[in-house]
Amino acid sequence: MPRKPTLHSRRAREELIALSKAHPADKPIPALGVLGGRLDVHAATVFRILRDLVAEGYFWQSPTGRFFTAAARRGQIKGAPLCFIGREVWQWSRLYQEVLEGVSEVCAANQSPLVVLTARTLLRQASPAEPPQFAGSRTQSRELSRLLPMVPKGCAGVILDHLWAEPVLRRASWPGGQRLQLFRNGIDGCPGVSPDLAGAASMVSGYIRRNGFRRVLLVVPFRGDPALDAAVGVFRKSLSAFQATELFYPESAKSLPKLQKALFHADLVLCPEDNVALALAELAGKNTRFLGTQGTGVLHTPHARLRYDFRRLGRSAAAHIIQGTPLPDFHPLLIERSGIS
Repeated sequence: MPRKPTLHSRRAREELIALSKAHPADKPIPALGVLGGRLDVHAATVFRILRDLVAEGYFWQSPTGRFFTAAARRGQIKGAPLCFIGREVWQWSRLYQEVLEGVSEVCAANQSPLVVLTARTLLRQASPAEPPQFAGSRTQSRELSRLLPMVPKGCAGVILDHLWAEPVLRRASWPGGQRLQLFRNGIDGCPGVSPDLAGAASMVSGYIRRNGFRRVLLVVPFRGDPALDAAVGVFRKSLSAFQATELFYPESAKSLPKLQKALFHADLVLCPEDNVALALAELAGKNTRFLGTQGTGVLHTPHARLRYDFRRLGRSAAAHIIQGTPLPDFHPLLIERSGIS
């Protein structure tokens, strides 16, 4: 659990917020030790508060590691490189391709090179519809320790694959610049950017009610992916009001007749991984209706699907790091057979 702030740290936070509004934008704020002496707190406490205030938009940490007021960001990192640290390029899903295309657009507009640093073992998957293998925390720590020294000096910031575990990110020694993790809610000093799962669940519930579906099947494609696990949890909760059953895909696929029977008897099959949904739709035949919820364009007519603008998500992530723009909400569209709802 996070530590409860002391009276001294609360006062230090208030004074640092006041400093963010009064300090000249072209000069770094005083060093941590100097601020600690002024505010009567340890330098480590000042650093922790500043990292929180960076995430809240009061300050900006330059690629050199020095802290400036947020107004200083735009002019000082024109042309600075931006890093993506994550899975190997050949393992990029349709979703990640779209996100990185959006990141590339902002980098090009800012004349910022996009540096891609890949972890060989972060994700292993033979094909998009098969269960992946994820690296454990120890392996992740080794991979991240190998990659971080490769981050270019003067880097504007780092965009992180959502598969990096929170404890691994907390323990790492980060260079200066901003950090942001995709498809996560964020941790101290590292905000996250994620689609609106609650809004998606509400759309799914409305779709089921409008169409009068009685036998809903929720397919869990695999476990261990933090973003997908979160989506499954949200949809499982929203389906509690309906007659819904749950099926774990890898185990069910071992008995093909039972899997086909479960698909055949469902009025609607809900699957939060679009490649698995597409494979199941081909297996089930024409009469089974599917709703894909991951948000890519993989599943298509005649099946219904949610759709997210992942290029916009990538653009927003890069613009947040480079330009300091706030992260917007990412609401889905529901695309039905007859159009968009």
